[in-house]
Amino acid sequence: MDLSLPRGMRDLQPEDYEALERVRDSFIEVSRIFGFRLMEPSPIELIQTLEAKSGPGVRNEVYYFQDKAGRDVGLRFDLTVGLTRYVVSNRSLPSPIKIGSFSGMWRYDEPQYGRYRWFYQWDAEIFGPKSVEADAEVIAFASALFDRLGLKEVSIEIGDRGVTEEFIRSRIGVQDETRVLALLRAVDKLAKKSVEDVLEEYGKMGVDRESLNRLIEFGQLKGEPETVLKWLGEEKLEKIDDLSRLTDLLRARQVPNIKLNLGIVRGLDYYTGVVFEVFERKNPSLGALAGGGRYDILPKIFGRDDLGATGVAGGVERTVLALSKTGAGVTAENRVYVGYVGEEMMGPASEIASKLRRIGLPTDLELSGRGLRKQLESASKSAVVFVLVGPRDYAGHQVTLRDMRSGVESKIDLKDIEDQVKSLLKIG
Repeated sequence: MDLSLPRGMRDLQPEDYEALERVRDSFIEVSRIFGFRLMEPSPIELIQTLEAKSGPGVRNEVYYFQDKAGRDVGLRFDLTVGLTRYVVSNRSLPSPIKIGSFSGMWRYDEPQYGRYRWFYQWDAEIFGPKSVEADAEVIAFASALFDRLGLKEVSIEIGDRGVTEEFIRSRIGVQDETRVLALLRAVDKLAKKSVEDVLEEYGKMGVDRESLNRLIEFGQLKGEPETVLKWLGEEKLEKIDDLSRLTDLLRARQVPNIKLNLGIVRGLDYYTGVVFEVFERKNPSLGALAGGGRYDILPKIFGRDDLGATGVAGGVERTVLALSKTGAGVTAENRVYVGYVGEEMMGPASEIASKLRRIGLPTDLELSGRGLRKQLESASKSAVVFVLVGPRDYAGHQVTLRDMRSGVESKIDLKDIEDQVKSLLKIG
């Protein structure tokens, strides 16, 4: 029997799942602090619903099939579509609607480093206000989440689709919608291709070199908000008020490491205003850890022109990779390992393990009756504190407590075991 997995799939091993749970726990806590209510949209949607965001071409990127009733359906490729469908379908929800989710997705992409066909995302969305204040809220949310995870060196790079389109129309003189989208794609490719490659590709499409050079100069504009806003003001662009206001709001919220980057346009047929991406500054090769922006067009497609929409979503696998590379990786939980010497000590060891578990301490118990050396090997891999129950100590109402970090041992009274273990773990 072939027990291999389909390409792009993998098992989440215990250490992988523990890392995922750390991100999930932090996401849930930050959602609570920011007032986002959590839910999970259906994992299966009608294919026409999935096409609403990305067009018919999405069929090439997702898992889709006919169900037993002959309906064309597909597995979700993100959470935004399902959350938007849910909000649009429930008109009684009071605005603003702050909602989020954390779950698995499926995409039929080419597997690569840190990218699988089954993966996890977190997502936070605000529906209702068509205001830059809501954009600031989701950016502040993302910053707070990465800070809580221990990723202190993230950079949040912000662009604005409206400003870029205005530059193309008013400064380059392109008005045709198809050509505007083509030039937006040229800006988007600057992060992935060389300037010469972009010039050659779009020169063949009939875009003159002077216009392309001016657009590339615009798309490469990146830096401190004051510097970029000054340049945009000198160009006398009219749509920079949102970027200026957003910068002020983020400064008031004390969100650090903000840059304006006019090369960020994201989802060309989807985003309508402010867009942003989050990078780990020490490991830029990982790509964006999260991204988002304003997408008022999707509620409109679903029939709710009255609803604004803005949000942010992050890739869990890339975040875990960033944590492992920066030294802020998932650390061993404050686990206790209870071992024993001699079969007759199995009962007392079980009693001690149960007592520690009842006060909420994660505790492993030796189950195989192995020798002390093997028990210590196991404890060194999974625990911070090793409790050893031996006949002589137990007869004197004591056990041996070993700090697995320092190797220091001490004998303690049985009646003090909870307090001593908590003290060693620095738990109040």
